[in-house]
Amino acid sequence: MTFSCLETSSFVAFIADNSANGIHRSGYNGLSSLIPRHTGNNLFVPAYAGLNYETISLAGLEPYRHEHGSKFEPRSEPMFIESADEESVVLVQPETSHSHVSARITFTVKEPHYIHQKIELTFHRRFCPDEEPNQFRSLWASYMHGPPDRHIYSKPDLETGADLVHWYGITKTDHGSPEMQVKLMPQEEISAAGHLAAMAETPLLTDDELTALAQPEWGPMALPKSLDGMLSFYYGLCHDQMVLMMFKQPERFRLAYSPCGGGTQPEWNPAWDYVLALEDAPLEETCTWDLCLVTKPYMGRADVLREVRRYVTT
Repeated sequence: MTFSCLETSSFVAFIADNSANGIHRSGYNGLSSLIPRHTGNNLFVPAYAGLNYETISLAGLEPYRHEHGSKFEPRSEPMFIESADEESVVLVQPETSHSHVSARITFTVKEPHYIHQKIELTFHRRFCPDEEPNQFRSLWASYMHGPPDRHIYSKPDLETGADLVHWYGITKTDHGSPEMQVKLMPQEEISAAGHLAAMAETPLLTDDELTALAQPEWGPMALPKSLDGMLSFYYGLCHDQMVLMMFKQPERFRLAYSPCGGGTQPEWNPAWDYVLALEDAPLEETCTWDLCLVTKPYMGRADVLREVRRYVTT
């Protein structure tokens, strides 16, 4: 097992390949730990990880099955840390045996509270007829460590309405639930604790109410029967920290979510996940996805939007 450490004035992060080491389980890669300096508590489930390369799905490709039964190809195939310094770590997975995808994943930290992830994938084989698009999806999982508030929050269209309008809280009742539960957030600033109180007091939007929302205000990102729209950002609250995920190419990202993907004992550990998406993956060309994780005390939704707008314009 290889661990590499990255630090800022706000946190200490450990990057892992997909082998086991102590409590950290085999198959989980990426951010094995993200520990704010003022708390000492890992934001991710210690046995698992965050920003974890989990699955590969290509049009026409049969499901992966490891000889020991695993269905998670990136977690089972060889992976190693190629290089590391004080600011960045490069994690590499050579061409895999089943889907024939190779990966180069670079983690870079910036002061005071930023972790950038650059994902570079190369597709070496197609599995569908030439006349059909080579559609690709890949789930990247972040197993959060027992946050009291399991919701994630987003404003799907940054440019529609005032800054505190058209925000939604999103969750599910269970891992296997087919539909999201969506609630409208208050149109005034609320504290971190106020999020959970607001979600408890606010009724669910009905299917008719969701469908009636104008597309620019909501879009398909979390309509009850669809998770297949572009994703710009979302945030959640893990104890006293905000965890904000921002996506540089929203057309290449989708939302995935489980309220208990990281287990239910001794508390529910939600999975705040994202999916990489290409509608027609090219062969032997490197495709890139860029995202940024921000972790800091919650300072309001206006601050969230400042972070997002700064990121998408740089």
